Amino acid sequence: MAADDDRRSDGQSSSEAEAEAEVNQLLALDKNLSAPFQHYAIQKLYLFQCDLSSLPSSLPDVLPNLSILFCMKNNFTEMPAVIGQCPRLQMVSFKSNKLASIHPEALQPQMRWLILTDNQLESLPSTIGRCTDLQKFMLSGNLLTSLPDEIENCKSLELIRLASNRLEEPPIKLLSLPNLSWVALSDNPFLSNLPASSRKLAEKAAAELQILDEPNLDDPNVGEVLGTGASGITHKKYHQNEHVAVKTYVGQITSDGNPEEERKISMMASSLGCDSLIKVLGQTAGSGALVMEYLENYSALADPPSMQSCSRDVYPEDATIDPDDAVDIVSGLLDALAKLHSAGICHGDFYGHNILIPPPGSTDGSGNKVKLSDMGAAFMYNKRKKY
Repeated sequence: MAADDDRRSDGQSSSEAEAEAEVNQLLALDKNLSAPFQHYAIQKLYLFQCDLSSLPSSLPDVLPNLSILFCMKNNFTEMPAVIGQCPRLQMVSFKSNKLASIHPEALQPQMRWLILTDNQLESLPSTIGRCTDLQKFMLSGNLLTSLPDEIENCKSLELIRLASNRLEEPPIKLLSLPNLSWVALSDNPFLSNLPASSRKLAEKAAAELQILDEPNLDDPNVGEVLGTGASGITHKKYHQNEHVAVKTYVGQITSDGNPEEERKISMMASSLGCDSLIKVLGQTAGSGALVMEYLENYSALADPPSMQSCSRDVYPEDATIDPDDAVDIVSGLLDALAKLHSAGICHGDFYGHNILIPPPGSTDGSGNKVKLSDMGAAFMYNKRKKY
């Protein structure tokens, strides 16, 4: 039967109905079986948009080897205690639910990767201090006003996203964490009091931005997909007989924070006159997508982190860089970072997969050998403040 015809009267396909039935059967196991059957082979469980608000107490018994659990876009109001009873569960996502609280017992030492983006959390329980193996913590788009002191026990933490919360003071206690390398803090109250120089730079960049009223630039069906990320999709398109890269932003809140902050800082970075930063050409009239220079034959220095590497980029085993190229790359990156920080901008996501380089031995027209991309986690800060 054709997929278009495979629909029920309620609009749900038979395959969707079967998947929902399987989920419901799994979630009812603790009610139907006195001694639940154990599924040793299942290590990953994806429960996306299943209208769930709870998990069965038998979950650790039914899936004793569960290591990855994704429960995005459901109706959970609390991260349940049963999460902490799964001995091998290391990666958990409750992104885009209705979480107002985390059960204290849900947080246990085995947790390595916790995604709670786009919820309604006002605080974290003190038991977060148990998560000594936690490496990646995604909390953008919540209502947090502070972090508990026990966060200082998370000595393995390498990346934390706290953008678009309600932090009145900078989370200084994070600075005590020895492995922390990546932080996103944009769109928080403590960053709202920026110096006049930063406000003027933002106003200048916005005033100089061209509005490009070309339907093909706004059409999501036109152009080769160059990349997808937390905040949107980038296509290769034509503008004035030249290739350009057009980034269309998706949704209100991403794992990095508010896409509007990324758009604003991308424009500011482009105005700094640094060859190692991506040049923004304009903004589309329809969706407000950013139109940027297209980098012919450039590629990322590394692949993004995998589920295994968690917060660390993945490099090819046979990757090599000519020493002279390496010097030029590092010099270009230092120039980019110096220009950003001179304007009170922290990149927040300084990764190999956000560093773009041309083929070995080649440069762009300006002699540049590197481009620092992706301002998704970037934030503006007041250089006069003690933090």
